[in-house]
Amino acid sequence: MADTRSDLAKDLLPKPFLDQLGIPGDYRTSFKDEAGNPISYERFQAAMAKRPFDLEKDTTGHRVTFKLENDAKIARQAAAKTKPKALAIQDHPFPTFHATTLDGAPVSTAALRGKPFLASFFFAQCGPCIAETPVLSAFHQAHPDMAVVAFTFDDPATARDFAITRKLNWAVVADQAELADRAGVKVYPTLMLVDEKGVVRKAVHTDDIAPAGKPLDLPSLSAWALSTH
Repeated sequence: MADTRSDLAKDLLPKPFLDQLGIPGDYRTSFKDEAGNPISYERFQAAMAKRPFDLEKDTTGHRVTFKLENDAKIARQAAAKTKPKALAIQDHPFPTFHATTLDGAPVSTAALRGKPFLASFFFAQCGPCIAETPVLSAFHQAHPDMAVVAFTFDDPATARDFAITRKLNWAVVADQAELADRAGVKVYPTLMLVDEKGVVRKAVHTDDIAPAGKPLDLPSLSAWALSTH
């Protein structure tokens, strides 16, 4: 039978540990395994070196319960860490704009309504932006029904040189520092997936959807842009 005695926190746990977790030394303690069964402090201490834990504080009863996390929760947390970090604009309308592309064609939020589009924020001297252009071109070629519109704070001449040199096959809109600011873009390159109603469904820094330690590739971009999650 497990030893389920309840001792004062200060008698079992180091003071810096208690202070970090905000647990007063006069709290009574109990410990549970990953299935929720009571265990001794010694068993908990041995297991916590390999398994994370949660704690529940009862401020009225001056008690705290430490519980080892189960495998399902650990897996969910690991999966959450691999998800791209969404920018603040996600699930909000894309900023309203009216502009002209480098080709002289009018483009606006109203004109883009009805079909989803991919918004790319870049600038000409950005190394990662340069590295991802072949990937964006390949994606656009594979999915011609999804418009790709690139926004840059560069002036038209600089943006045009970039587009020609990199053989971009999508719309580019220059002089868009103000739009980037309204969209909350702080890091380049940034990608946003905008739905047919003009709402930003996904918004991330490109590094967050690229393979770990590698530049963006087509499978990663396609998985992010075409997934409904």
